[in-house]
Amino acid sequence: MFTRPLAGLALAAALAVTVSGQERVAGLQPDPKETKSPGPTKLPELKWPTEIGGKDAKSWLKDLSDPDAAIRQAALNTITGFGPELRKDKAVGKALLARLRVEPDPGVKAVLFDTVALIGFEDPGDETEAIRLLAGVIDSQLTSSVGRRHAVQAVAAFGPKAEKEVKRVAGYSLNDPSFETRQVIARCLGQIGFNKSVGPNYLALQALATLARDGSGAKDGSVAVRMDALQALVLLGPPWEGARKDDKTPPKINQKSADFVADVMRARLGKGKTKDVEPDKQLEIWCRVVLMRFDPKEINDENLTAIARHCEAKDDGPKVQALQALAIFGEQAGAKVDAVVGVLQDDNPLVLNTALTALASMGVKGAGAIEHLEKVEKKWEKLRQERLIENLKDKTFSEAYDKLSAKEKEQVVASMPQEQVRLTVANTIKWIKNSKPGVPGGEQPAPDKAP
Repeated sequence: MFTRPLAGLALAAALAVTVSGQERVAGLQPDPKETKSPGPTKLPELKWPTEIGGKDAKSWLKDLSDPDAAIRQAALNTITGFGPELRKDKAVGKALLARLRVEPDPGVKAVLFDTVALIGFEDPGDETEAIRLLAGVIDSQLTSSVGRRHAVQAVAAFGPKAEKEVKRVAGYSLNDPSFETRQVIARCLGQIGFNKSVGPNYLALQALATLARDGSGAKDGSVAVRMDALQALVLLGPPWEGARKDDKTPPKINQKSADFVADVMRARLGKGKTKDVEPDKQLEIWCRVVLMRFDPKEINDENLTAIARHCEAKDDGPKVQALQALAIFGEQAGAKVDAVVGVLQDDNPLVLNTALTALASMGVKGAGAIEHLEKVEKKWEKLRQERLIENLKDKTFSEAYDKLSAKEKEQVVASMPQEQVRLTVANTIKWIKNSKPGVPGGEQPAPDKAP
C-alpha cells in the first residue's frame, strides 16, 4: 500500500533542490577559441596508503594488544585510514573481535565500537559474534550511557543482520538516563528491526511504542526520543500475518498485534481510554501517521484533515512535518491537495520543496495543483531573469559573461538558485501529468543494463 507513494516521494526528493542563500556565478571561463586548451586532465587514481606514521596496517594491528590504553586507542584511530580494503583481510576482523572480548578501558571501548562499525567483518561468523558481544554491552547494567550509545550505533551499522539481537538492544537500555542514548536506540531499532521474510520484529515495535509514549519512562520525556521512535515505527510498519510468499504480493497485516501500537497512538491523540495526550504539534502529526500506518481504517478524513491543518502553521516545523506526512500517503491524501497548494508561494526552499514532494506523491490526485504550479514556475522564472539582470550590472560579471559561448551561458543560468527552483517546479508538473491511477509519475522506464 505504501510502495508507490514512497516511490513518488523518492522521485520528488530527487527533483528537490536545496537553494543556497549565497548567489554567485560559477564556472565563468574564457571563450575556448581565445585560449589554447591543453585538453582534459585525467584525475589521479585514489590510492589508500600502505603506511601511516612509518608503519603498515599489520604493525598498527599489533598495537591493539599493547598494555598502554593510549597506544591501543591510537591504533584504532589509525587503522581506518588504510581504507575499505582492510576489511578483506580476515586477520583484521579477528583482531577487532579479540579486542571486543577483553578491552577494559571505557574510552578505548567507545573508539573500538566505532572502528568495528566502520570496518566491519569479512567472515560472517566473526560478524555474528561481534554483534552478539555488542548487544551484551548494550544490555549490561554496568555499561555507561556513552559506552552504550557507541555500542548501539555499531549494532545499527549491521542493519537487519542484527535483527536477532533486538531483545537485548531493547532490554535494560530503554531505562538509560541519557536522552541521546535512548534516541540512538530508537534509530537502531528502526534499522535492525526488520526481517525480509517475516516482516517487522514485534519486540522492536513494542519498544518503539513505549519510547514514543513516555520517553522510556524517563522524567524528561524527550521530544527528540519520541520523534525518532515514531519515525522508526513508520519505517518498519505493522507486523505481518505470516511469512512473505513472494515479492509481488503485499503481506497481510496482523491487526491484532498491530493494535498494540495503534492503541498507544490513540492514547497520545486523546482518543483512547487512557489519556496521555502528545503536547508537541510536530509529534502529534507523526502519531497520526503511525496510527494510520498500523490501522488502515484510520486513513480517513478526520486524521488527514488534522494533519493538513498544520500546513497553515506560522512555524515552518509543523508545516514541513505535515507536508512530509501527506507525502507518505500519496494518492490517499489527494483530497488535501488544496492544503498543499496553499504553501506553494512560501519562499522558504525547504517548505516549497517539501510541498512539491507531497504533490508529486499524490500523482493523479495532484492534478488540481497544476494551474497553481504553472504560476509558481513563472514566478521563479521572473525572479531568475531579474537576478541575472542585476548580476549583469556588475562590470566584472558582465565582462566575463560576454566572453562565454551560448552553451556556457546556459550553464550559468542553470546554476542559478532561482532556475533550479523553477526546474524543480516544472519537473513536478511533468510528473503529475504523466501519472496514472495507482501509478504516480506513470510507468518508469527500466534502468539501462550495465554492459
